[in-house]
Amino acid sequence: MLTRGSEWRRWDLHVHTPETILNDQFNGWESYLDAIEAHDTVKVMGVTDYMSIANYSKLKGYKADGRISNIELLIPNIEFRIAPPSDRATAINIHILVSPNDPNHEREVLNALGRLDWEYRGHRYSCVPDQLSALGRAFDQNIVDDRAALAMGVTQFKVDFTKFRDWYVKEKWLQHNSLIAVAAGDDGLSGFQRDGAWGGFREEITRFSEVLFSGRPGERDFWIGRGSDLDRETMVRLGGPKPVVQGSDAHRLADLFNPALDRFCWLKADLTFDGMQQILYEPEDRVFIGPTPPLYHDEARVIVAVKLSDSNGWFDDVTIPLNAGLVSIIGQKGSGKSALAELIAYAAGSWHENDKTNFLSRAGEHLEGLTIQLEWADGSTTSTTLWQNDSENNDVRYLSQRFVERLCADDHIGAELVREIEAVIFSYIDPTDTLNASNFEELRTIRTEGIRSEGERLREDIQRLIQEECELRDGRAKLSEKKTRVKALAKEREGLVKQTPKAATPAEALLQKQLQDRRTELAAAQQVVATEKQKIQKITDIRTRMVNVKGQIVRFNTEIDTMLTDAGIADKAAFHLQFASDAEPILIRRATEIQGLVAKHEGAAENPAKGTIRWLEQQIKALVDRDTADKAQQQRIKVIQGRISAIDTEAKRLEAEIAKIEGPDRERLKAAGDERLAAYVAYFENLKNEQTTLEELYAPVKAKLKDGTAKPQEQELEFSIRWEVDIANWLQRGGALFDQRTTIPYGTMQGLGDAARKSLLPAWASGDTRKIADALTAFLTEFRKGDIRPVDYLRSGITLSDVLNWLYEVDHIRLTYGLKYNGVELEKLSPGTKGIVLLILYLGMDVGDTRPLIVDQPDENLDNESIYALLTTYFKSAKKRRQIILITHNPNLVVNGDSEQVIVAVAQRRADGLPHITYVAGAIENSGTDGQGIRQQVCRILEGGTDAFLKREKRYAIAYAK
Repeated sequence: MLTRGSEWRRWDLHVHTPETILNDQFNGWESYLDAIEAHDTVKVMGVTDYMSIANYSKLKGYKADGRISNIELLIPNIEFRIAPPSDRATAINIHILVSPNDPNHEREVLNALGRLDWEYRGHRYSCVPDQLSALGRAFDQNIVDDRAALAMGVTQFKVDFTKFRDWYVKEKWLQHNSLIAVAAGDDGLSGFQRDGAWGGFREEITRFSEVLFSGRPGERDFWIGRGSDLDRETMVRLGGPKPVVQGSDAHRLADLFNPALDRFCWLKADLTFDGMQQILYEPEDRVFIGPTPPLYHDEARVIVAVKLSDSNGWFDDVTIPLNAGLVSIIGQKGSGKSALAELIAYAAGSWHENDKTNFLSRAGEHLEGLTIQLEWADGSTTSTTLWQNDSENNDVRYLSQRFVERLCADDHIGAELVREIEAVIFSYIDPTDTLNASNFEELRTIRTEGIRSEGERLREDIQRLIQEECELRDGRAKLSEKKTRVKALAKEREGLVKQTPKAATPAEALLQKQLQDRRTELAAAQQVVATEKQKIQKITDIRTRMVNVKGQIVRFNTEIDTMLTDAGIADKAAFHLQFASDAEPILIRRATEIQGLVAKHEGAAENPAKGTIRWLEQQIKALVDRDTADKAQQQRIKVIQGRISAIDTEAKRLEAEIAKIEGPDRERLKAAGDERLAAYVAYFENLKNEQTTLEELYAPVKAKLKDGTAKPQEQELEFSIRWEVDIANWLQRGGALFDQRTTIPYGTMQGLGDAARKSLLPAWASGDTRKIADALTAFLTEFRKGDIRPVDYLRSGITLSDVLNWLYEVDHIRLTYGLKYNGVELEKLSPGTKGIVLLILYLGMDVGDTRPLIVDQPDENLDNESIYALLTTYFKSAKKRRQIILITHNPNLVVNGDSEQVIVAVAQRRADGLPHITYVAGAIENSGTDGQGIRQQVCRILEGGTDAFLKREKRYAIAYAK
């Protein structure tokens, strides 16, 4: 047996026939049978008559004789009119839909009807044709015609609801083999006003019913729970949800199978009474009222059959039909469940070749030449021969057991799982917002490129400002030394002046003074020339810097041209960077000016101008030549005067440096610290911009999880963007800077770490820039205490720059994103719970992928409670938009997931020891008289058999009410 199981087919469960007791407008049986045979869409008829199955039996006889072969199933529909009357003084229509499975069902129905009676004028009349005719004659003694008497008896036979219910409950065969259906229209429940005098009866009748007859969309919405909160509360109180079906209620050929407004009744079920009973458990998903059945799937992405051939005896040459909904493949261990899934995945180009433990890797050498053909709902086919013409189409999403286990292992929160998550996020982004990126990683790079470049610039600014501050601090640390040096120079000068030999004559004194003055002037002139030559070096540095910047400008202009072209902007000149004018002439002109000044200060080689270096050198030489003192004294004076000139030059330089340190450098030191903190805070502001950009990318998914349509279970899954801080590594890097044998800020590394965790960690993790600035400022207070100097606690070779670069480091803080389930990050979940999250992604979130989904044993590491409470819901939801092929051992997924088709795999050993694998397939409601029906096999394989299931049920001893 190989069928597609539960499929949408048209049922008409309320059709009268010729000879119906009331309002017969048909023209005999022949035309009636012809009319039925002219319809090829209706497959099941509910053959209706009033308090009788006589016409059902007659139509059943016609079918047995070969008529109406297009009708697959006839169901007796016994219609009753029961008291009390509604507010509109009409009796209530109640139907009993009887299962025809029991070969003796007609006799059982007649026996039960014979035990339902009504008293009139002291006489009891049972609900069988002769008694009903007698009731009619008793009521109207003028009736002569037998048919008229029967019609009158039926009209008057209106049993009180309470008595009708008691009778039905006592009729155990009938109760176990039928369904109670109540009309929801004016001749049924709608005839009562909710606050009317018969409101209590309305509620009792409603609770008694299992099915309702109505074609009104609002009625169906109410009974499947789509109404308001108050409506849902009322529906539950009345025993709902309940399936709402529709029938033509035909009393003439024109109405046969033709309900008003084309409100046809479609049931997704096996064409059996057992199939119809499934609508009690799935009143929304198994029933549809409308002109055509619902079409949920893309037909180009639904496999309607898989054909196997040339398997070397491993499989029969067979075509296995596949349902478009949830296909569950079950069987004993080693029966070939995964084999079928892998063969489908292989033919679709989605098989995982790297898994050496799967079926094809182990058995592939025996299957070479096996042909697999997939037939798709749009009429196309995909055919491949194993190991010969592999497909790369990737036409299905295949989640092998090993694939899920690998992604969800304790030690695996890596790139592969992240890519799966990102693929889901990417599927939710509007195509117009993907910026032509092919995947999420590429889109994220495009969206954050500018932000991350700014982040790098800010990091460079922090390092530059730290370097500048350290240089300023080094200069400030030498201030005392410089002042001491100035005092020492003054003292040395004073001593040298005292040591200068006394002139013997006034003329010699004048000569010494002139020499000292000229030497001092020479030193000053040389200092001026040195300063001017420094300017020439600056011009050389400026020219080098310009060359570098020009290279950057060329690169920028090239990149911006490409971006402008992509943006469709033709006017590029406005975006090009360039110097305002040619700077080289300015540099040449200024260099020439400086060189002229240098030459002027140096003086000409011949006849140098007064005050130039060469003139002063000539003057000094001339004065020396005039000196008449002894040569030793002359040399002594020369040395002292030269030293005094050098002291004056150095002292002047030091005084200028001291003035700079105490003036501009002091202000700059404070400004550099403020700018460094500002750059540090700006880095985190920039990181917040990246967070905002990422949140925009995740917004569609977050909206899906939080909108009003999300199921409660979906609310437990959320995407999160968080500031992740690796404070342990940060502290470890800091610890390498300190000599921990000494007293360090906060006493010890333990104390420092505790302080960082208390103040810095919460601020960093919050992403609040104000908190970060305040926390860092407060944390640094301990480092600025005057009694603890860095030199006292830093390791040898470690500088203040190293400490500041560590304190202002940002590498340990980054944005991460991921999933939270019940408030717990994905990486902290158990492998089984990770599996739930992964399946929720594929089933509930990955709406952009409509390819068939093949899942191999997702229940392997999951508990039954989670499967029932979560996965079952997601499987039921996902199968409406994509075909699902599921290999499982779990009855919750198969039964409570309401599988449209169950495929049972069986493997038998051949004489050569190799297996022969066969499959049977059908609806879960399929029952076989030989115990080999799909329902019985599901119970045997997944529950251990009927006896085991019933024994467990008794042991649980759970009380429940029907």
